Amino acid sequence: MNKYRLSVMALLCLGSANLVFAEKEDTPTIVLDELIVTPSELNFNSTSTTSSRMALPVLQTPASIYILDNSKLKDEGYQEVSTAIEKMPGITSGAPPGQPASFSMRGFTENQITILRDGIWLGPASMTGRPQNGFNLDRIELLKGPASVLYGQGAIAGTLNIITKQPTVEDSSSTELLTSYGRYDTFKLGTGVGRPLSDKLWFRADVSHYRSNGYVDNADPRSSNATASILWKPNNELNMTFSFDFLKDKLQNYWGTPLVSGAFGTQPLREVVKTTDGRTIDARTRFKNYNVNNEKSSSHQYLTRMDTKFQPNKNFSVRNSLYFLVASRKWQNAETYTFNSATSLIDRDRFFVSQDQTTVGNRIDFTFHNTLAGMPNQSLVGVDFSYVNFKRRSRFFGNVDSVDPFNPISGMLTDPNQTFFNPTKITTVAVFIEDTLKITPNLRLVAGLRHDQIKLDRDSYNLDGSFNSTNAFERSFNPNSWRLGAVYNISPSWVGYAQWSSGADPVGSNIFLVNGNQNFDLTNAQQWEAGMKSIFFGGRAEATLALFHIVRKNILVQTGSGRTVENVGSQQSKGFEFVSTLRITQKWSVGADTAYTNAEFGSFGANSGKTPPNVPKWVTNAWMRYRNIMGLPLEVGGNFRYVDDRFNNNTNTVTLTGYELVNIHASYQKGPIQLTARVINLFDKVYAYWGDTFYPDQVLLGSPRAFEISSQFNF
Repeated sequence: MNKYRLSVMALLCLGSANLVFAEKEDTPTIVLDELIVTPSELNFNSTSTTSSRMALPVLQTPASIYILDNSKLKDEGYQEVSTAIEKMPGITSGAPPGQPASFSMRGFTENQITILRDGIWLGPASMTGRPQNGFNLDRIELLKGPASVLYGQGAIAGTLNIITKQPTVEDSSSTELLTSYGRYDTFKLGTGVGRPLSDKLWFRADVSHYRSNGYVDNADPRSSNATASILWKPNNELNMTFSFDFLKDKLQNYWGTPLVSGAFGTQPLREVVKTTDGRTIDARTRFKNYNVNNEKSSSHQYLTRMDTKFQPNKNFSVRNSLYFLVASRKWQNAETYTFNSATSLIDRDRFFVSQDQTTVGNRIDFTFHNTLAGMPNQSLVGVDFSYVNFKRRSRFFGNVDSVDPFNPISGMLTDPNQTFFNPTKITTVAVFIEDTLKITPNLRLVAGLRHDQIKLDRDSYNLDGSFNSTNAFERSFNPNSWRLGAVYNISPSWVGYAQWSSGADPVGSNIFLVNGNQNFDLTNAQQWEAGMKSIFFGGRAEATLALFHIVRKNILVQTGSGRTVENVGSQQSKGFEFVSTLRITQKWSVGADTAYTNAEFGSFGANSGKTPPNVPKWVTNAWMRYRNIMGLPLEVGGNFRYVDDRFNNNTNTVTLTGYELVNIHASYQKGPIQLTARVINLFDKVYAYWGDTFYPDQVLLGSPRAFEISSQFNF
């Protein structure tokens, strides 16, 4: 592992050397008084709707904010969202079918990371977050650290906002087409159209589809997304957008590869896992799928919304978002694969779950520009309302059968006649305030406060339909969240900032599933963060540095088989994140980021002081692009990724060994046509990328080397 750290350090040193010896060329204009460079690789001049509702530039916001805009999503071939997000510093992702949008950052995982769809919270991330490619998206924004002051319960480690393409008044007629083919019969298709319908009406629609046979036997993931919007702007004061978003998917039905005893695993995969009891992964099981033949891990959802903005003058504006979600999800699988040393077989369970969700909500806010004691001030107040009607049916069957590790017979699972039924209703009303005050030309204060009133009504019914009073309960939560930050312009090109913020989330991490025996108050978390954002070398280079410390108290974690929970006094993490980009010449760009995280449990019995699962100490990315080779419209590039060791369980007895990946690409553009060839995992690294704590005896293995050829048309 040390040799790879040395390689990364050497790469960073080389980048620094290139900074010193870079040849001088004409550079973009820098507006020093506003600290904006155009274009900005780190989007310093962009306004993030995720980090604040007051349209503050990224450079003037006291927080870590990262944006993957449409141009970057396009350059990467509109990858799956989970893969694209790993381009951001310090993030790792997992895709277990039970929690298909699982991420790790700043020492926390899964539902401690909030996922938004166009700024709307649809539910716990691990449940409502779904895989898709990025074709329908305008951008992805990431806000690091607690964000409950903006989005309520659940936002502890960070907030991912997945933002779809929308029409704008600047749009002219445009059409975009995407076709892609890759290894394992992987197809990506997309088409998008934008048109002005009149001088007051604009339209945008995008449709995409993804499918693959998967690198594991019979994995077969599928995803389709259709988005459409109409913008109506009758005058300069008013605009309204009507949007529709449909997403349908079939998840990759690969739940993991089982650990086997050292005596049985005579062909072990080297440097993939390390265990304290000698278990390993046998190479002969690498591509085996132990699920049933008629498995189901699928969903569909419809999200409709109406957004209105009214601004009668420059000092006052009001915005309103009304939305309605209907979603249905279903799982029908053999999920747990446990090696039985006595029989040398894999023991399997059966698990059936269905979910039906209806959500209606409305958010309104008012923005005021004024002065306070002669200082420029901007204030925002708002009310957020949502009502969730969630119905869950489930039935778990223990060890049902056993299969041969090398020749598993799929078997079947049928819908059970009787299921446990758990209807849940959640009503949330929140009041929030934001304010930014410019104390001096160089010093800005930013503050926020939010109060939530959450009413949870959870019923529970047994298999025979009788009421289960043990699991049913009613509870009201009233969390307060806040943040206070400052931004100081040290010089025209260096900005320092600091922030203190809080967050709250359910002790069992998923407020949709909490039972009567988890009838506790919400957890609480606090973070301090300090950092710098800079533009230097005549606008050629940009960098960010953030130091953070998060403490989360009064929590429950999954233990044992993952179907029980245990109280943990606290969990904390601290570390730093560094990102730097450099335009060496107009043709040649390089960049790198690295994140260090030291996370540990507090009072947790024998696990006190241990590292939470799926949290690496080090995550590093480095990339390079070279354009216009020999005067041709040809680009070549590549990226390197290193992820440190992680643990598969709370006891830290199974280690997922650190890994390195290298991807390369070449792209040729002629007029509106762009042709791209990619190789993913160039050196065919075998690695484990995630461990689901529900299934501690199996791990998820990453994809072998693969290729992709794509064409994109823009006209």
